[in-house]
Amino acid sequence: DVLDPALLRPGRLDRKIEIPLPNEQSRMEILKIHAAGIAKHGEIDYEAVVKLAEVQ
Repeated sequence: DVLDPALLRPGRLDRKIEIPLPNEQSRMEILKIHAAGIAKHGEIDYEAVVKLAEVQ
């Protein structure tokens, strides 16, 4: 239901790969990687940010 039906017609895509959403630890690692090059004032509570971004 995420892909455009036109992409799923015969001859278009031959494989459909499902990639699950990242878990809490993975989201924290992703956040730290992307925040590494950004100037920050003080410490960031990454755990709190990850909790706010919980996937349901």
